[in-house]
Amino acid sequence: MEYSAFLVGPHLIGLLFIVIGLMQKYLPPKKINRWYGYRTATARSSQQLWDEGNRYSANYMIRAGQLVLIFGFILYAGALYIHAPAEVQKIINYGILFGGAVGIGIFSTIATEKHLKENFKQTPVKAKKRK
Repeated sequence: MEYSAFLVGPHLIGLLFIVIGLMQKYLPPKKINRWYGYRTATARSSQQLWDEGNRYSANYMIRAGQLVLIFGFILYAGALYIHAPAEVQKIINYGILFGGAVGIGIFSTIATEKHLKENFKQTPVKAKKRK
């Protein structure tokens, strides 16, 4: 087993999402912005939706990251245990790395949008600017 392959194994993406989720949870963006936080049109429509969207997506990313971390370790250890060929190990590594990243991103967005729509039936209306 290569030491570098273990460090950059399929579990790395799970660890990355745990760290990002913890950062977003404990250092949440205070105001609506374009650079940091859960940034969809729904979440950016009001401060209330922004705050809840960021809270919910941070918790989702932490949980999903934990699942991918555990799943990655299990698959990686299993591939080593059965002495899978190097090519099979690479397919497992890259499949979980990229599949985990894309999957967490997509499912996190879908779950957060659903949560916002269920808990905020009517989107709060922004105050109109006076002329």
